[in-house]
Amino acid sequence: MKITGVVAEYNPFHMGHEYQLKKARELSRCDAIAVVMSGNFVQRGEPALIDKYKRAEAAIYGGADIIIELPMPFSSQNAEMFSNAAISELKKLPVNTLSFGCENEDVLLLKKIANTQISNPMYSKLLREEIKKGISYPKAMSNALVYLLGEGANNAINSPNNVLAIEYIKSTVKHNLNWNFAPVKRIGKDHNDKDSTGHYDSATAIREGILKGSSVYRNSLPKKSIEKLDEFYKEQKNYNKLNNYLNYLHYKIIDVGVDGLNDFYEVSEGLNNKISSNLFKHNNVDDFIMSLKSKRYTYSKLRRMMLNIILDIKYDDINNFMLPKKQQYVKILAFNDIGREVIKLARNNGTATINRYSDYRKYNISTDNSTTFNLTNKATNIYYLPLKNRLINREYLQNAVYVR
Repeated sequence: MKITGVVAEYNPFHMGHEYQLKKARELSRCDAIAVVMSGNFVQRGEPALIDKYKRAEAAIYGGADIIIELPMPFSSQNAEMFSNAAISELKKLPVNTLSFGCENEDVLLLKKIANTQISNPMYSKLLREEIKKGISYPKAMSNALVYLLGEGANNAINSPNNVLAIEYIKSTVKHNLNWNFAPVKRIGKDHNDKDSTGHYDSATAIREGILKGSSVYRNSLPKKSIEKLDEFYKEQKNYNKLNNYLNYLHYKIIDVGVDGLNDFYEVSEGLNNKISSNLFKHNNVDDFIMSLKSKRYTYSKLRRMMLNIILDIKYDDINNFMLPKKQQYVKILAFNDIGREVIKLARNNGTATINRYSDYRKYNISTDNSTTFNLTNKATNIYYLPLKNRLINREYLQNAVYVR
């Protein structure tokens, strides 16, 4: 069975995503498309607008055959950790081809950049030298690559989807995977284009339109995605966003104290004092983050940092998650009949497939001792904390969505 893998967040699932899945199937000539998707918190360092099961269901209607969850805490970490974890999950199914959206379809260039970052010692030396200048990591990376590979590398590395595409390729190399690649060139608006016209708008513009109550965004979403958004809003009287957690963030900072902030993943010594001194000075999380921004700390990194504080993700937790796991399993969020065949294949290859909580017992997986399960359950409980219908322990109660 030929399975093409896709890494996604679908926050929310839009027409561009539907196009990518269609092209991925066409280019790879696969029998099934398997998507590993961020759960209730995403790589931008924020909660998803709506919960993971509704987003997964919309994606099945939009062209995917099975959606598995990218485990916490990797779904909300930097591009390297996010990508490595995503590839780790997809290889459990197993996948033969990886498809990704990108601004540059030149796979050879993307591979060249990936291999340079992995194996060229001069790249590491140049990167360290650039960082010492006090510039941001992305800029330092770009400068080092341009020096070694020319200006073409700069154009590739400065496109958000290309950055992730390169990380995906690097991860396949690290995992010794001989996968094919099926890049799909991005159509419509740029990644962070906030202009809403209702024609292949960016996810950023769509999210802003949703939160502002505009109706233009609906023209950029498939019918099922609109239905799931409306369903969530009817249940919760709101969509989720990072600013919903301002008071909880304040509480966490006060609770651990200045020194305790250094325990949270990616918080470095010195920044803890700046975080503490800016407490209560801003009316939303975005302004709080902007007060901390510098050449060293990008907006995206600071968002992930704040989310690590909210979710209580510490350096020790990350180190623990990096340890080899005894049991190999995937958490399924949604699937159709073709996805059911993927599940059977995964089981035959030694992967436990979790459709419902009882499956953990079926495969003799102890959730009491599972750091991944317990962090995911805690994160899910926190996800619903600022919403109208506060759901508790959904990881024990909610089953994967089967789309007939």
